[in-house]
Amino acid sequence: MNSKVLALSIIILFSAVSVVSAEENTLTASQIMKNYDARLIPMDMKAEMVMNLIDDQGRTRSREVRTYRIGDDKQIMWFLQPAEVKGSSFLRLSSDDREDDMWIYLPAFEKVRRIASHAKNGNFMGSDFTYEDMGDWKLDDYTFLLRGEDKFDNVDCWVIESAPKEKVVTDYGKSVFWIWKSEYYLAKKELYDKKGTLRKIMTVTAKKLGSYWVMEKIVMSDLKRGGRTELLFKNTELDTGISPDLFKSSELTKIH
Repeated sequence: MNSKVLALSIIILFSAVSVVSAEENTLTASQIMKNYDARLIPMDMKAEMVMNLIDDQGRTRSREVRTYRIGDDKQIMWFLQPAEVKGSSFLRLSSDDREDDMWIYLPAFEKVRRIASHAKNGNFMGSDFTYEDMGDWKLDDYTFLLRGEDKFDNVDCWVIESAPKEKVVTDYGKSVFWIWKSEYYLAKKELYDKKGTLRKIMTVTAKKLGSYWVMEKIVMSDLKRGGRTELLFKNTELDTGISPDLFKSSELTKIH
């Protein structure tokens, strides 16, 4: 390669880098969140999960859970241990045109119960997650503001503030997301009440399995209560061909 060709190649290379940087810097908050929503996810997932409930004194109660998902739209969970929660289960079905449908089964009541909209601010199985936290969310229900960039857990992130649009039913006044700049994965989320007070902080640790980044650990800290809930994922299997027929309220009374 002669010197002119080499020089031209270097110019083209640096021009390409400049274009990429310029495009990255001109992304709006809405575009970033659309990319996050459209990130590559498994078609389905099976996992065992340990749920640790940790109070403000550091005392821990642990629960073993099995969870199946199809995309972000369908999720079912069965509680396996300890005896006090064994057989309890939860189902969530999401769609683009309405709020999530949720059901819970508690063996003591021998009845599958649908979670009403006004009850979704209740705590999920005694944890620091509410039913709303367990649900999917829809981009069109929120406005977004790019607050800047930050590092979280040594990963470069965009910091995006979201606020619900009028008539959106939610227990939160706003949320702030830390989104990976490289893979558009959620690293951290702050949840504020409608008075603007920071109520909860959720952090996510991810690992790569095949082509996907998947959850390894989620921690939800309740700043008012002083405790936290840890979700630890293990034995994760992806794209196994889970049947959609499994995601029915009639399946909640059976442990699969």
